[in-house]
Amino acid sequence: MISHKDIVKLTQKKYRREMNLCIVEGEKLVREHRDNAVFVLSREKDSRLFDKISSLETDQGILAIVPIPTSGAVTYPFLVLDGIQDPGNVGTLLRTACAFGFNTVFTINCADVWSQKVIRSSMGATFHLNIIDGIENIPTDVTLFVADLNGQMNTKRPDKNFGIVLGSEGQGISPAIKSIPHQTVTIKTTSNVDSLNVAVAGGILMHMLVK
Repeated sequence: MISHKDIVKLTQKKYRREMNLCIVEGEKLVREHRDNAVFVLSREKDSRLFDKISSLETDQGILAIVPIPTSGAVTYPFLVLDGIQDPGNVGTLLRTACAFGFNTVFTINCADVWSQKVIRSSMGATFHLNIIDGIENIPTDVTLFVADLNGQMNTKRPDKNFGIVLGSEGQGISPAIKSIPHQTVTIKTTSNVDSLNVAVAGGILMHMLVK
């Protein structure tokens, strides 16, 4: 049985990784994961503990502790999130990746995909994806499209074995990613807006390259 002390620790990334567990909140997510949950907590049974864990201002009074899925083999197409720190953007991109068949997602120095905020923003899509942390296992023998404001507009459908890289809005793509063979791709706009929100841009690129 997991202790109350350990449950509180799961609000921190370090301990989520050590224990390979995360927190899901809300009736829908708890219902989906109840069968393999190691602990289910309701506000009615332990309000003090619940308040220490919940990240919601207005909660539904129930949460669960569930195992973090094990990463599997790379599937195509895949998505790379490079240094994206906003949990809302990360969660939205994970949900969009799931919708467009980007079932493997690499994360590099991003907001933790197993945090309550990201899981909530992804509407639980995180659990339906093959999440791989780090740059080491990104395939380098396939076409890698890097989103770039000054890149070229892709006009033809790529081979099925390809990946898309999205960088942070503030810092762009990391040097480590730039060192991997890649092509740049951009979204041409017709206004004076010089950039798009990364989650919006990511959705457009995923749709554009798989349609």
